[in-house]
Amino acid sequence: MARSEFRTALEAAVQRKHSSVHPWSEAWVSGALNKRLLGEWVKQHYHFVSHAAEWLGTMFGSCPHEDVREFLLENMCEEEGVTGQSGFAAVKHAKLLLDFAEHCGMDRRAVADAQLNGEVLPETLGLQAWCFHQSRRHFVEAIASILIGLESQVPQIYSKTTPPLLEKYGFTEEEVVFFRLHILADTEHGERGFEIVDKYANTPELRVNCLRLVKEATMMRRLYLDGLYNKYLARPSAQAAE
Repeated sequence: MARSEFRTALEAAVQRKHSSVHPWSEAWVSGALNKRLLGEWVKQHYHFVSHAAEWLGTMFGSCPHEDVREFLLENMCEEEGVTGQSGFAAVKHAKLLLDFAEHCGMDRRAVADAQLNGEVLPETLGLQAWCFHQSRRHFVEAIASILIGLESQVPQIYSKTTPPLLEKYGFTEEEVVFFRLHILADTEHGERGFEIVDKYANTPELRVNCLRLVKEATMMRRLYLDGLYNKYLARPSAQAAE
């Protein structure tokens, strides 16, 4: 089936400022990071993605359409480990990320408590707050922001950054389950997000807003990565020792 002009515009908006080509991602792929720096990424990323089920729940509560509510509930259940994704056990996604933190040499409790201890970067807090706000918009705008603008990027990012974890950083397949899972899950979630927005953004105003919010989401994700890049890579003396 041919894609609609609106769907094509949404996809182009995601690609225009995609985080897979951010300097942090490029450094990751080139092998310029180390396990300690990857652990610092986990510390920030955890305080972004660990709230995903909350945002999905907010969208669920404000959505009047059964087909969309079913999708949001399924997505929530996967995030919380209530159901497994094909080929993977039913495990809370945030727990898998903390497992990876341990493989990087980080203490999982310290990662989970990083916000309480003032260790979460302002750029990460900005992305976290932005998602909180977006989840309270009209359900179509919320899905455009979070599921298209942010989540649909994940398979492309992780397809690029996962092989170096094995080939350059010395992790095993068992240690990169978090990434393998999200390449699979977020391909499906992103596609459903595009389908839902294409179907239910049925006024010119909604379509304009959705396109704007997708573009905004891509910039917010890049700003979050800017925080990591500026702290750990922009100044060589600030790099963490391996």
